[in-house]
Formats: sequence, C-alpha cells, structure tokens
Amino acid sequence: MKILIKKTVPVVLIASLVLGLCGCCEEHRNDGGKPLRLGPIYTSAITGAIIGGIVGHQSDEPGEGAAVGAALFGVGALFGEIDRQHEESKHKHDGGCAEEVVIQVRNDNGSTMPVVLKKKGSTYIGPNGEHYKELPTEEQLKPIYGL
Repeated sequence: MKILIKKTVPVVLIASLVLGLCGCCEEHRNDGGKPLRLGPIYTSAITGAIIGGIVGHQSDEPGEGAAVGAALFGVGALFGEIDRQHEESKHKHDGGCAEEVVIQVRNDNGSTMPVVLKKKGSTYIGPNGEHYKELPTEEQLKPIYGL
C-alpha cells in the first residue's frame, strides 16, 4: 500500500498542477476572445484518469495509468476546445451575415444526415459550395449528401 501511495501522490499532484495551469487561460485572455470552457477538459481528464487507472491496475501501475489517461484525454479535450473557439472566432469574423439553415436528409437505412446550408442574400450555399436560388428540399439534397 505504501508503494501505491508513493507513486500515486506525485502523479495526482502533477495532474492537479497541469489542470490548475489550464485555469489561467480563462483569466488572461488579451486577444478579446472568449475564454476556454474548462468543464469539458476537466471531465475528459477525469474520465481518462479513471480509464487509465483501470488499465494501469492490470499491470500494477495504476498511478502511471491514471496520469497517462488524464493527460491524453485532457489534451484531446483541450485541442477540441481550441478548435471550437477558433470556429466561433472565424464565424464572428465572417461578419455574421450568413444565416445557417439545417436540412435533415433521411437515408435509406433510417439514419439522418444534417446538411448545413448558409444563406447569403437570397442564395443558399451547400457544404460543397453548390448554390441554390431557393431553399432546397430534402429530395434535392439526398443524391448529394444521402448514404
């Protein structure tokens, strides 16, 4: 038990330090953008730690497994949040003049595929850059975006 505590305590402290440092991103944004949402990052890191701890337990290294799992899941979530923030920023810089409309295309297997169209003026632009003079129907989009 002493070995487990000796190995787990430093790992938990390091993980807490890394996650704590991520918290500073929220306070020190000087580019005018929104801060990162840390909730999804923390949740992913904790999930990764649990999974890593379980896997690590199988090889008698639960602390190291938890640390690796937390790091991998946490960094993945961090990149996801950065991408989300970048997309929001990109949409904001487009001038907000494009309205988005989603058409659900029902596939033959019963699943649905959301097709996002952007409306600029009286024209609708599809994901592949195709233009429609009026809002296309599901039947018009199915040959292109259906499975």
